[in-house]
Formats: sequence, structure tokens, C-alpha cells
Amino acid sequence: MRSLVARLGAASAVIVGLLVGVPHAGGAALDGHAVATEAQCAACHLVPEVAAPPRTANCTTCHQWVRTVAANPGAREKAMTVFPNWARYETSVQSYFAVPHLGASFARLDPAWLRGYLANPWDLRPAMPESMVLLGLDGPELDALVAWAARFKVTAPPTPAPDPANVARGATLFATRGCAGCHTFGRQSLGPGIAGAPDLRWARDRMDDDMIAAWIQNPAAISGAATMPALGLGAEESAALRDYLVLADPDAGPPPAKPAAPTPAAGRAAPRWADVEARVFGKICVHCHMDPAQNEGRAGPGNAGGFGWPATGLELQTRAGVVAAQDRVLAALARRYGEEARDHVGPGEVPASRPLQALPGMPLGQPALPVEDYEMVKRWFAAGAPE
Repeated sequence: MRSLVARLGAASAVIVGLLVGVPHAGGAALDGHAVATEAQCAACHLVPEVAAPPRTANCTTCHQWVRTVAANPGAREKAMTVFPNWARYETSVQSYFAVPHLGASFARLDPAWLRGYLANPWDLRPAMPESMVLLGLDGPELDALVAWAARFKVTAPPTPAPDPANVARGATLFATRGCAGCHTFGRQSLGPGIAGAPDLRWARDRMDDDMIAAWIQNPAAISGAATMPALGLGAEESAALRDYLVLADPDAGPPPAKPAAPTPAAGRAAPRWADVEARVFGKICVHCHMDPAQNEGRAGPGNAGGFGWPATGLELQTRAGVVAAQDRVLAALARRYGEEARDHVGPGEVPASRPLQALPGMPLGQPALPVEDYEMVKRWFAAGAPE
């Protein structure tokens, strides 16, 4: 992505209206569509006007394919003969099944909110195992991307201003019309919710008041890509439910129970490569840090660059590649723990504020390694990385 800036001009961008191209001081412009394409938004999401990459370069469709094959006995038998680690794929593929369609997102989200979220993403969906990855985009690139996304924004019909007198009625509608079956709402409703549904404590920040009411009444009227069903509510009921979401205190309720923190195991024998490869590098890291020799030339976005980040040259599919990157691997895994309080929260929790680091922790967008697995990797390195 840095090469995109170099090709297109100076690194100072200003959003002018809702233009696709964002002008620079040097006269050239960054094109938001090009930014979205090179930042690989379509590797996880369906994106308006951006072609989906092939399955071999698409997190979502690849994982969906693994699940589909696993459910078909004949196809699974064939896959077991082609892919030696197929059984591992079936257990390790647990994410990217409920990723939002960006057509529905762009149609309703406030562009200013979207800009801040992309610059410093945090966990919106407590039931989703993955969170939005931190993109390696600079300010002008983010400006261009958001200006392009704003082209798809829909204007909702005007509604009366939120009225505190409607909050009680809205709370009843929330409880009786099935909202709590999909969504959490701060401590007001702890879920558990479903993976694709955001915590509604953020609705008042993500959308304007008119849009919230319109979305509640008929999501499909805002975007044909909407997955939320219409609840059969009229305009007044939709406004009352909206008023509950924007005026009620989402933290009015008992704090959620916190699970006990795991403690690292001590005194165990040093693991071998087969152990750390099965539980860490071959299960997680290989998705982005491939060995091109084993993948028809593909190196993955972590090795060759992707999501706006430059290439790292880290190949983590082979023992030799992992050993050569020992210090960088341990540092990246450790950084992820500092991001956890922002990137992964449970129902009723609020992401902690964390300053951005120069480099993101790993695995990108996924929960940090279980403490026991991280300690296993450390023990393996300390023992000389035995084969």
C-alpha cells in the first residue's frame, strides 16, 4: 500500500465532499476503490464494485469451502487424499463465517465513524471469534477509502427526535420482538447473541437517528445486502425501539462475570517441531505466512504483504523459516496480548483504550494464543527448537 502512495503522489489528503478520488497537495489523487482493492478488503468481505479474489486468496470463501467439503463424505474422502493435513483444517477453521457485507455497512454507517473505526478498530461483535484487522493504511489512504465508501451511503427518511417517553416501550419491543436473540445491548442485554450481530450499545455512534429507525423498520430498503430481517414494526414502533437504543444507559446492569485467567504450565518437557507446528504455526500462522514452494508460489499477505502492510518476508510454514525469525515471532505474539482488551470483549464489556503500536500483534484480527500455547513456543525456542 505504501507503493500506492508513492505512485500517486504526495502523502497529504483532504476529503472534499464525497468524491471518489481524494486530492493531494501534489495534484495527484488517491482513488478509494484502488485503496480498498490493494488493502485486500475483499479477502474477508463482499465489497461493492470490488471483485472477490479466488478462493486461494480469500479467507472467507476458503473457510466456507473447508466446511462444505467436511460435510460431504465423498468430497471429504477425496480431500483427505489430496491434503495431508485436512483433519487439522476441519478443526482450525473456525472464523470468517459471518463477516459483514460491506455493501450493507457503507449504506448505513456514518462516514466519520467509519474513518475512526478503520484507523483504530475494536471489537463490535462479542460473539464473533475474529475482530476487524488493523489495516496498515496512512491518513490519506483512509480518507480516500472512506470518501469512496460514502458514495454508497443512503439517506434515511426523517423521523421525530428521540423521546425519553418512548424508552420503556422500546425496551418492551426489544424483549418481545426477538432482538435479544441476535444482539447484545451492553449490560442491558447480555446475549449471548450471534456472531454477525453487533453489540447495539454502538448503534448511536455508528448511525444517525433517522438511519437507526429506518434500518429497524426495513433493513432491505436500505441495502439489498442486509442480513437482518424486518421485524414487522411500523414507523412509530421502530422509532420507539430506536429511542431505547439511543437513550437508555447500556451500562445499567450487573457487570458480566469474568472467567479466571489461565496460568502457564511449568516444568514440562521441551516440545518438538511437530508439537508447535500442529498447535500454532501450522494451525494459525501459515494462513498468512506461507512457504511459496509448497503453495504454488503463494506467500500469503503476512509474508508478501497485505491489508495495507508491507511484506515482512516471514515464512512460518517450515521449521527453518520459524527458527530464522525467532525474535520477531515472539515479539509479535506478545504484542497481541496488549491488544486483547481492545480487540476481543465479551457481552456487556467495553473495549479498553489502547494506543496503537508501530506494528500489530499476531495473529492479526484473531484472539491471542492461549497462554499455554505461547509458553510452549517459548520453551521450544529456549530448548534450541528441536526437530
